[in-house]
Amino acid sequence: MPILNRYLLREASVATLGVTLIVMLIMLANLLARSLSAAAEGSLPSSLIPAMMGFNAVKLLIYVLPVGLFIGLMFALGRMSRDSELTVLRACGYGPRHLSQAILWLAIPVSLLTASISLFAYPALQQVQSRMIDSARSQQVFNQLPVGRFIEEPSGKAVLYIGSKSGNGYSDIFAFNEPTNTKNARQKPGVEMAPFGKLMTDSAGHRYVVLEQGRRIQGVAGEQDWSVIDYQTHEILVPGRADTESTQENRKSSLQLLHSNLPGDQAEFYYRLSQALTVLVLALIAVPLAQAKPRSGRYGRLFWAFLLYALYFNLIALTENAIKHGELNLWQGLTLTHGTFILLWLGLLWWMSGGSRRLWQRLFRRQHGYA
Repeated sequence: MPILNRYLLREASVATLGVTLIVMLIMLANLLARSLSAAAEGSLPSSLIPAMMGFNAVKLLIYVLPVGLFIGLMFALGRMSRDSELTVLRACGYGPRHLSQAILWLAIPVSLLTASISLFAYPALQQVQSRMIDSARSQQVFNQLPVGRFIEEPSGKAVLYIGSKSGNGYSDIFAFNEPTNTKNARQKPGVEMAPFGKLMTDSAGHRYVVLEQGRRIQGVAGEQDWSVIDYQTHEILVPGRADTESTQENRKSSLQLLHSNLPGDQAEFYYRLSQALTVLVLALIAVPLAQAKPRSGRYGRLFWAFLLYALYFNLIALTENAIKHGELNLWQGLTLTHGTFILLWLGLLWWMSGGSRRLWQRLFRRQHGYA
C-alpha cells in the first residue's frame, strides 16, 4: 500500500474510532436509562438488564458505524483540506479518484462488518433475546405488575391500581378506562373494582388482569344514564405499551427474508441490507463534501453532513414503508434510495473537479462565438 494511502487511512481511522466511541457511549447511556425505567415499570425483568444491554449494543453498532465513519471522514479530510494538504496532494497528481480508492480501504471492511451484524449476527441474537424474555416472563409473570401505585396510559384514558399481592394473584384492584372509539356512542367511561384478580400475558406481549367478583360503574358526569354491572370475571388490558420491539420479521433470518414474497419480509431485508450500503455511499460522499477552503471554520461542512445523513436515513425509512405496503419491490427500493445518493456523489465529484467552471466557460465561449 502506498505511503499516502497509509497516511490517509491512519488519519481517517483515528477520527472514525473517536466519533464512533463517543456516539456509542451516548447511546448506551440512553439505553441503560430506558432499560432501568422498563425494569422499574415491570415490563422488563431486572435480571435481564445486562443481557439486554449486550444485545442492544450489537444492534446499536448497525446505526453507529455508518455515522461514525461518515463524520470521522468529515473531520479527517476537512482538517487536511483546511491545512492545504489535499491541495498539495492534487498538485502531485493524487486527485479525487486516488482519494476515494484510499478511503475504500477503510469503508469496505466497515461495510462488511455492518452487513455481517445487520444480516446475520443481530437476527440470530434477536431470536436468543426473544427466548430469554419469554422464559423470564413465564417464570416471573407474577412479579411483573407493580403494586401499591397507579399505572397510567400516556393518554390518560386508562388507569389501573393494584392494592397488594394475595396468594397467586392480586387484591384490592381499581381500574378506570375511557373508550378510545368515539364513534360508538354507547361506550362510556367507567370505573370498576374487584377484590381479587390474576395476571395473564398473551403471545403478543400484552398483559391483562383478570378481575373476579367485580363491579363496573359506567356513565358520564351530568347525565342520568348510569349503569352498574356485577360480573364473575372480566379482563382488563394493563395500561402501557405492548412488548412489540421484536416482530416476526425481525426474528427471521436474512435468507428467509430474501426468499420470501411477503412485503413485510422484503421491507425488513431491504432495511438490513441498506445499513451496509449506506457505509460505502456515505464514505464516498465524504470525499468531495469535506473539501474546504484553507483556514476555514473547523465545523463549516458538518451542517451539510448531518443534513445529508438525516435525509438519507429518512429516505430509507420512507422506502421501507413503501415496500411494506406493496408500493415498491425490494430492488426498486434499493435503486431509488442508494441510486439517488450515488448520483449525488457523482455530482459533488463533478463540482469539486471544476465541472461547473468548465461548463460556464463553454457556455460563455459559445455565446460570444469563440472557438
